[in-house]
Amino acid sequence: MRRRIILALAIGVISALICWLRLAERGQLAADFTWPWRAAQLLLQGENPYNAIQPSGEYPFQTYFYYPLPAALVALPFAGLPPYTAGAAFFGLSSGLLAFAVSKDGSKGLHIFLGAPYWVALAVAQWSPLMTAAALTPGMQALLVCKPNIGVPGFIYRPSRGGLAGILAMLGLSLLALPTWPLDWLQVTRTLEGHPPAVLILPFGPLLLLAALRWKTPKGRLLLSLSILPQMAFFYDQLLLWLVPASLAQGLLLSGLSWAAYFAWRLTGIDPQTGAILEQPTQFILALVYLPALAILLWPQGKRDGVAGRG
Repeated sequence: MRRRIILALAIGVISALICWLRLAERGQLAADFTWPWRAAQLLLQGENPYNAIQPSGEYPFQTYFYYPLPAALVALPFAGLPPYTAGAAFFGLSSGLLAFAVSKDGSKGLHIFLGAPYWVALAVAQWSPLMTAAALTPGMQALLVCKPNIGVPGFIYRPSRGGLAGILAMLGLSLLALPTWPLDWLQVTRTLEGHPPAVLILPFGPLLLLAALRWKTPKGRLLLSLSILPQMAFFYDQLLLWLVPASLAQGLLLSGLSWAAYFAWRLTGIDPQTGAILEQPTQFILALVYLPALAILLWPQGKRDGVAGRG
């Protein structure tokens, strides 16, 4: 336990520092964490963030507040911090909790910090490390409501009565804070540009339905549910797939392939002169992240058992 705590603190501090440097370099407030950070400030001022946050400029001011209100409640402890510090503190805490969760069965689960999804999440202070930690920790499952497109698969991975009770309590607390938020949230999400689930990406996406062969296992449920919910916008939402590998070698393989996907997309999907995104990385993520995770999942049972969520 002492070793796990020291490891979690070290990873948390180092990731917070790197995240702070990256946010300061970008000069875009708290990057993706800007939305819940602003929403938390508005709640403290008695305002409705779904009404107050409007598209008004360049990133991170170009969209509405698309998160469920519990995300703003989780961001309340960071609301009084400067934006770089808020984003870095949030991400560092998330990373520390993730390190503590994956180190339960030893150090082999730490391959989760080597893949492209973790480092892309770090660059923009995203939620996927916290969601992955919550998926592994029943006492944290209430946090999964903050980002449903990966929170639902995270709960399906290892559902628990305590986690369900926490989720209901979190939803009840959010209704006390702002009773109209579910309707407000549904209204603004109608403007959200949709991203197709991985299983609908042709020609190979439907192969992910083979994960149903492992539905009775946590990893099978995780991969299948991630495949049928929209996850393909960018690389960070795929971090939960790093719970599928059963060994360090499999985790390193998946991490290496994820970087191949990332750099292949950078070379072909981004304008080298303007930096504008020409094409979303959906095909690269499907081919080099989802399908390898499926292959690992379907590997013979005796070769799959191991760290980070045996199933």
